[in-house]
Amino acid sequence: MTIRNVDEVRSHWWPREGWRPGRLVYTWHLTFEHAPQLHHLAERYQKALAPVGSHNPVPAQWLHLTLQGVGWADEVDNELLDRVTDTVGARLAKLAPAELTFHRPVVMGEGIALAPTPAEPLHEIWSEIRSGIAEVTGEATTAAEQLRGFRPHVSLTYINAPGPAQPYAEALSSVEAEPVKVVADRVALIVQNRVLEPEWVYRWNTHAVVPLGAENRT
Repeated sequence: MTIRNVDEVRSHWWPREGWRPGRLVYTWHLTFEHAPQLHHLAERYQKALAPVGSHNPVPAQWLHLTLQGVGWADEVDNELLDRVTDTVGARLAKLAPAELTFHRPVVMGEGIALAPTPAEPLHEIWSEIRSGIAEVTGEATTAAEQLRGFRPHVSLTYINAPGPAQPYAEALSSVEAEPVKVVADRVALIVQNRVLEPEWVYRWNTHAVVPLGAENRT
């Protein structure tokens, strides 16, 4: 599913169902602590966007690619979480690490993001995670959920006010940057916190890390 520039943007920070200050959620992410080249690319675009305003840049340490949620931390017990971690880990061990390329950002509805290519390995990872969760919980993925799709992206900044997308697109077009490659060889199960005013950022602690391709290295 191709991600394209929108004409109008809106605030990312609307009150989402279930979220409240301090409530944590378990979710599977790609995180990029060890990808300095991606950090540098993100910072170049963020610098160009700074004069536009009405957005909240994502600090390099919190750059991430959301894959699949598991559930609220106050609703998921440790035994179920361990089973999900083991089951998903076994599935991901069969997949090869993914070499991803990041280049030009896209203005999405609620933020500006880098969409990695190729997307197919990420769809495989996403599908195996969802299947692993369903194997444990018994809640199978529906056809409607599959059709809704998955659009892998790494947000550079979150919009905090509605308005036209053109100023953001123009600021991004002023940046001349080479594409960067990142090898995703592990997936993290994190405990995420949606932090509102004054920081406006997603933070997390890592609960578990599972490698990609572990089965092929044994």
